[in-house]
Amino acid sequence: MLPNVNLLDEMVDMTSATRAYEANVTAIKAAKRMALKALEIGR
Repeated sequence: MLPNVNLLDEMVDMTSATRAYEANVTAIKAAKRMALKALEIGR
């Protein structure tokens, strides 16, 4: 009996999740930089 797992689908899902994670990290870093710049301007 074969396992009920499609390796191709799982690889695609993993790649999508990895890219989404990287995009979120990039967005958070950008937001952090902007907040720090705003604080700098406020001095």
